[in-house]
Amino acid sequence: MAVSQQEKDEWRDFLLQEVVSFLAARKDEIHANYVRGSSGQVPLEHLESEGLLDVEVAITFLQDKRPGWGMGKGFLGMNLIQ
Repeated sequence: MAVSQQEKDEWRDFLLQEVVSFLAARKDEIHANYVRGSSGQVPLEHLESEGLLDVEVAITFLQDKRPGWGMGKGFLGMNLIQ
């Protein structure tokens, strides 16, 4: 059974929301890992106030990639605003 474009888009949107939710729920843990593992010690509040937690998240299915076409026809980008 072939998956329709609408079903692919729905699945991609669901995965993207899962990634965004995962990152948002764990921002303190992610920042703690940053502090532990790097020479930079920028406080989380400064990262937030400078907009450095606002990132672009993209999901591209490997089947959507085509040689010579960059990210592929299924490329989807979204800003993560916390």
